[in-house]
Amino acid sequence: MIKSALTPWDIFIIVGYFMFMIWLGARFKKNQKDTKQYFLGKQNLPGWVVGMSLFATIISSWTFIALPGKAFKSDIQYLANVLILPFCAFIASKYLISLFRNRIKLSAYEYLEKRFGLFARIYGNLAFLIVHFGKMAAILYLLSLTISGITGWNIFFLILTIGVATIFYTFHGGIEGVVWSEVIQGFLLIGGGVLSVLFIFFTFPGGVSCLFVETIAAGKLKLFSFDFTWNNLNTIVLLFFGLNYWMQKYVSDQTVVQRYLLARTQSNACHAIWISSLLIVAIWVLFMSLGAFLWTFYTFQPGLLPVSLMSTPDKVYPYFIGHQLPSGVTGMILSALFAATMSTLSSDLNALGSILYDDYYNKLRKNRDDRRRLKFSRITVLIAGILCIFLAMAFTNIQSMADAAFDFVALVAGGILGMYLLGIFTRRTSPAGLYVGLALAVTAILYLYFGNKGTVPPHRFPAVHTLWIGLIGNLITLVAGYLASRIFTPAYSADPLLLAGFAGTPAADTCNKETLS
Repeated sequence: MIKSALTPWDIFIIVGYFMFMIWLGARFKKNQKDTKQYFLGKQNLPGWVVGMSLFATIISSWTFIALPGKAFKSDIQYLANVLILPFCAFIASKYLISLFRNRIKLSAYEYLEKRFGLFARIYGNLAFLIVHFGKMAAILYLLSLTISGITGWNIFFLILTIGVATIFYTFHGGIEGVVWSEVIQGFLLIGGGVLSVLFIFFTFPGGVSCLFVETIAAGKLKLFSFDFTWNNLNTIVLLFFGLNYWMQKYVSDQTVVQRYLLARTQSNACHAIWISSLLIVAIWVLFMSLGAFLWTFYTFQPGLLPVSLMSTPDKVYPYFIGHQLPSGVTGMILSALFAATMSTLSSDLNALGSILYDDYYNKLRKNRDDRRRLKFSRITVLIAGILCIFLAMAFTNIQSMADAAFDFVALVAGGILGMYLLGIFTRRTSPAGLYVGLALAVTAILYLYFGNKGTVPPHRFPAVHTLWIGLIGNLITLVAGYLASRIFTPAYSADPLLLAGFAGTPAADTCNKETLS
């Protein structure tokens, strides 16, 4: 039985955080009078609010736990993953925001239907639903596992408590409740990391200069490794993985695209992209550096950390929170850890509801009044949240969540980014050509994945790291989709209003504020 590391003051702070989140959801309940308000609010939010919401949506408890663990175990090379992020933010702000704000009502996958037909929309939204439903359960499980290790509290109780609280304020508050809770949660995230680093700075024997000298000497602040091979992790693979991951986030992720539509103007939406991107880079630097400093902190004070935890780096930062930080500060940082998970969960729940409503219910039940549409939207949020809780409980039987997550991402959502890039940036890509490219991409993804596992006959290609597979799938979709279009449908030309550069300008930005009917 693990003894709780929390004091009454810590518990008071955590309970206060939960009560405030529940109150916030109830506070926005009276504003939710129709589906447009429930999923898009008044579409008049300033850029900094949308930016903070976007930042808190993307950052999860994985950042809080896994990044310090990675740096503690090795170094900060994983930072290469976010070095490409400013480039992706530039593409999004220059080409994507105007297109989405002027060409869709709610669902990011509405664009795929307009450009390539209904099958493309269904493929895109199914991939989103599967990936994000699995992600919600995974981060809920990981957070509960971490808190259980600190406090000794039952993991099933934690999954249920966190899940129910998140469902409550998402169900009642709609997107406005989600966004304003994320603003608070975003500040908690930043504050939690800063407080942890400052504590190490002020308590490390020898002071800050000694801490940096020893951390650098141990190689913990090593950023680049250009020892390239296809099946090993290195800077090259991390840069390309980052390009694929962040572009897919900004182009095809409903939680992100939905926030493009919440801002008052296109300019505000562009500011939001840059604010969130810079905050994400900063928080990655903060938490990876924290992991490196934790290695030095405990290496030079070996009596503070149980020997068994040196071989389980993901548990080091939670142990530090529960056993090194003073009373009250522990409660604040654990609240930030809860915030990291709950912000992602609430965004995903609202986005899942918006997809099920706009892509399915609204097509199958066109004549329903808005009272029934709003009721359906809330019921989908409730059911998705309950299923997420049960799936998180089922994850307690999985041995390695990291391995399971990489395998899951490698197999699902193959070619989605390629679909959007062909639609947005090429005029000649036809629906038929796209489907040829997509079929080849999915085949290649399955072959590479199971080839790495040794379950298909050996192929001539070398084994590739799992992080390459998604990028390869998108490249095949791009090249094969375009070439097939030129070969089989040479006369095809897309509607120019669906291409980048034709969707409108900041001056003409009105956003698509038609009713969601």
